[in-house]
Amino acid sequence: MWLWIASPLIGLMLGLFGAGGGMLTVPLLVYGAGMPLKQAIAASVWIVGGVSLVAAVQQRAWRVLQWNLLIFFGLGGLLGGIGGAWLGAWVPAALQQVLFSLLLWVVAVWTWRTPLHGEPAPAKTCRCSLALLAGAAMGLLTGLLGVGGGFLMVPLLIALGISHFPTAVAHSLALIAVNAAASGITYLGTIPSDWWLLLTVGLLATAGSLAGSHLLLRLPRRPLQRGFSVVLALLGTTMLIQLVW
Repeated sequence: MWLWIASPLIGLMLGLFGAGGGMLTVPLLVYGAGMPLKQAIAASVWIVGGVSLVAAVQQRAWRVLQWNLLIFFGLGGLLGGIGGAWLGAWVPAALQQVLFSLLLWVVAVWTWRTPLHGEPAPAKTCRCSLALLAGAAMGLLTGLLGVGGGFLMVPLLIALGISHFPTAVAHSLALIAVNAAASGITYLGTIPSDWWLLLTVGLLATAGSLAGSHLLLRLPRRPLQRGFSVVLALLGTTMLIQLVW
C-alpha cells in the first residue's frame, strides 16, 4: 500500500524542483517493493527518466533551453551515465548503499541551507568545457546510484549560465531524461527488471510530476525544501542502519 501511496511523490519532487526523484525511488523500491538494491537502482533510472521527460514536455522546456549548454552538459551526462551503469553492475551492493546514504545526507544538508530562488538573474555565457565535465559527473551518479542528481544539477546549471530557477528546472528535467536513458540501456541484459511494477510506479509518479509542474510557480519553495531535506536525512540514516544491522 505504501508503494502506491508514495509513488506520486517521486513525480511531485521532480515537477517542483527538477530533482529528488531517484532519491525517493530507490528507497521506495527497496523498502516498498522488496527489491534488491541493484535491481532497484536499475529500475529507478527508467522511472526517473520517463517521469522527467513527461515533466519537461508538460513545462514546455524547449521554449527556454540554452542549446549550447544543453548539448555539452548532455553529452557529458550520456558518457557518464554509461560509465556509471557499467560500474553499478559490478561494484558491491553494500558500497552502493553506503554511497547512496552519504549522498542523501549531503543533499539533505545542502537543501536545508541553500535557498532556491525563482527570480530572474542576468544570463551568463556558456562555460561549455565545464558543462561537459559537470554533465559527466551527474551522469556517473545516475548510472551508479540510480538518481538523477537534480539537486546538484540545478545549482550547477545556474552557475554555468542558466538565468533563473524555473529555467534551470526545465534544463535539469531534460538532462535527467538523457542520463537515465543511457544508464537504463546499459543495464539491459545485466540486471533483470519487473516491467509491470515499473510501469505502475511510473504512471503514478507521472501523475505527481504533472501536479508538481502545475504548482512550480504557485507554492513557496523554502518550506518544501526543508521538509524534503528532513525526509532525505531520515532515508539516509535508515539505509545506513539497515546495512550495519
